[in-house]
Amino acid sequence: MNIRWLKITDSTNLEAWRNKDSCDDMTVWAAEYQTEGRGQRGSRWESEAGNNLMFSILFRPKGLRAGSQFTMSRICAVGTALYLRDKGLEARVKWPNDVYVGDRKICGMLLENTLKGDMLADCIAGIGLNVNQRIFSPELPNPTSVLLETERLCGKAAGSLDIHQELELLLDRIGTLYSAMGPDGRVPGIDSGYEEMLYRLGVSAEYEETEYFTGGEAVRFTGRIVGVERETARLVVEHEDGRRVKYYFKEIRYVL
Repeated sequence: MNIRWLKITDSTNLEAWRNKDSCDDMTVWAAEYQTEGRGQRGSRWESEAGNNLMFSILFRPKGLRAGSQFTMSRICAVGTALYLRDKGLEARVKWPNDVYVGDRKICGMLLENTLKGDMLADCIAGIGLNVNQRIFSPELPNPTSVLLETERLCGKAAGSLDIHQELELLLDRIGTLYSAMGPDGRVPGIDSGYEEMLYRLGVSAEYEETEYFTGGEAVRFTGRIVGVERETARLVVEHEDGRRVKYYFKEIRYVL
């Protein structure tokens, strides 16, 4: 991948959108600091300067239909989790594409796509991974970093990681999965690999059906994740009464 390091930018996703027409597939924009980093649901992604990975990848997949665009989320999430597992950390994917270690969030993603007819034309995958940060805003409910989790695993202090080297290792994992995509837009094993890594898979836990699903007040319930629908990417949750309900993004909230 062609990596373009920036000292500071407003947002690597915005940087990618501004320059995508003159760049090749798998171009990467990485910044030591973002002034307007963005996350899901319109949230901000905040990070200490020089301590973490904040980058965006331009993908131009060939043969990937619009209806299967969630494949790109699977590639980025599974690739990131594999990179963390290489370090001995038991990473899992919190649907749709956050990455957790234990019950702590270590990585967030924002994927934005453009379509050409019924095909995916461009995908810009913005990824924020906490690497060396130790102290986080109290507004964040459950953050962690590679450094903190490594120290928990080893039971002793660890030295800071070189974010430039770590980016190359992470991109190697993501790029390997992406390069395996066939002319039909399929990646062998990505659907099952993603599902096997799901955070809370098969575990009874608390959730909320949001107002987007109920049409009124949010409703809390106990259930267990049993999978993800392959084409629609809906989360499948089994309720205590045995019903299996499928949820789109924003229709269900994890109670942490």
